[in-house]
Amino acid sequence: MATNDFISNLHNEVLARIISDLPAIEAIRTTLLSKRWKDLWRYASRLDFDPKGVRKLYGDDIDDPREEISRVVKNIENVLLSHKRNLISCRIVHLLSSCRNGDVEKWIKYLTSEKKVQELAFRCDDFQPQFYRRSRSGLGLNLPSGIFSCETLQSLEFTHYSIRSDSPFHHCHNLKTLKLYHCAISTETLEAIVSSCDRLEHLSVCSSPSRLKQVRIFSQTVKTVELESLRSQGIYLSTQSLGVLVLHSMKFQAKNLVIHAPNLRVFTATRKPITKNSDNITKIAEILEYCTHLLVHWFLLKISIVVLYSVIYKCLYINVWVLKEMNS
Repeated sequence: MATNDFISNLHNEVLARIISDLPAIEAIRTTLLSKRWKDLWRYASRLDFDPKGVRKLYGDDIDDPREEISRVVKNIENVLLSHKRNLISCRIVHLLSSCRNGDVEKWIKYLTSEKKVQELAFRCDDFQPQFYRRSRSGLGLNLPSGIFSCETLQSLEFTHYSIRSDSPFHHCHNLKTLKLYHCAISTETLEAIVSSCDRLEHLSVCSSPSRLKQVRIFSQTVKTVELESLRSQGIYLSTQSLGVLVLHSMKFQAKNLVIHAPNLRVFTATRKPITKNSDNITKIAEILEYCTHLLVHWFLLKISIVVLYSVIYKCLYINVWVLKEMNS
């Protein structure tokens, strides 16, 4: 019995939105469905070059994931050149060779200048020990100054890189979200990056393999800070706009937690489930012991609100009484 193809009858924008949620490889394969679907992927608003996404869809077991990543990386340039519209987001998983031969720099320049991308995510999927051993000898994420100064770029995520300079973030006036996962970075470089991004609102730093001697964040715009699995001597935060602070499984001296954030509303400190290495993690009780000023700040805020409501109530009561007396 013949049935109508309701999906193919949808508007092009709707189909392009559906395709945008697929890995880039699968989005391109939709051209095989019918003539109606031909070239629709070229108008997708998001591109995800991650071979793991394909394996999740089909549960394929790949003996050598590096080979699969290399195969995807070889097609990235052709796919970007064939794509027809600006991108909201793009995610690229690659190997260390893409940093050495300049592919990462080329992708970033094309995505920011030609595709006006708003969200960028890069992940180097080589084995971490091998990657960081090479990075210490001088090989890192070597990008030109101001490469992230694109007017449209608002979110940037890096996983498994060595970031040795704040130079790529110079004149980065529009970036609002920065996430660094498993990135080797120094205290001075992180501090300089935050200073360069003068509109940064959300900062996440997780599991830096190079020990951050200190985490120092001085900003007038940062609203949310998330720090996870870091080993540090101390944390120093000074930002008028900070509203949310999350510390997860951190190792630092609790007495060296200094927070100057008068607008802080959410403070969360958590630990991973107890394991044989959990003794290395700063206990939540220790953090709270040296953060009593936050509790006092919260208590004073509550009192101020109660007093304000009381004053407003009395003023309203007086006004009503005066009106009654005047009418009488």
